[in-house]
Amino acid sequence: MSTEEVKETKLLLIGDIGDGKSSLGNFILKDNKFAVSSGCDAKTQETAGYNGEGNRRNVFVIDTPGFNDLNVLSENLKRKIKLLYNILQVEDFWKHICIIWTKCTYHISKNELVEQLKVKNNKVILELRSLIEETTRENDIEPPMYYVDSNPDEGCDNSRSEKEIESFLTWAYDLNTFEKKGNEKVRPNYKKFEPQEKEQTEVIEVNDDFVKLRIYHIKREKRTAFDGEVTYTEWKVIDYNDKIQYKEKPKQELKESKESDSCVLF
Repeated sequence: MSTEEVKETKLLLIGDIGDGKSSLGNFILKDNKFAVSSGCDAKTQETAGYNGEGNRRNVFVIDTPGFNDLNVLSENLKRKIKLLYNILQVEDFWKHICIIWTKCTYHISKNELVEQLKVKNNKVILELRSLIEETTRENDIEPPMYYVDSNPDEGCDNSRSEKEIESFLTWAYDLNTFEKKGNEKVRPNYKKFEPQEKEQTEVIEVNDDFVKLRIYHIKREKRTAFDGEVTYTEWKVIDYNDKIQYKEKPKQELKESKESDSCVLF
């Protein structure tokens, strides 16, 4: 979205309870707009959004209630992303997605941070790639990742995290606004896509000696909506190949053929 002079950047924060979304929102806006829980209980009960002040006035952060799941990429989080993907129906959806690790504490050394990042990335990257491929059929998209301590001790040197947020906002500012997919029908909210393939055979030529067959490799997609409804796309031909199948001659005919072809040499 945009104003007359300055492009407004909207940031939607989603994640599990205790991930530090509200603290991250405050850290991005440089203001305590969102209430932050001091324990494991969820503080955010309703979705809310605020603009920042000063050089963050064009940044609008939306905080959402968290999910109660300890997995790195929880099923609830995956479901929410799929739902957004299907509702928005926009080009380059995944180019607008990034991951921010919120508990990369400021007091550890750079080497310790590097080791932490390896562990975090290895945990999430395979699941993330699988989710991207499931929604887009593409396997070469890799959302950027940023690493911050979004809830540091008061008065500490958290400049490393501040630089990460600056890099994150630079990435966000450079994104194009969402554009609807051109001339495509809006699809229902599917949670699962399953490709199905099979072979279909057609007889294309018959004569006394052989039958020529054409074997089609066809494919369709089974789609399961969030309400449980299952639909199928039309079968489409992927490729085909031809096969010659020779006819078996009757035994009497084979015997006569052998007798007529026999030859004795003296």
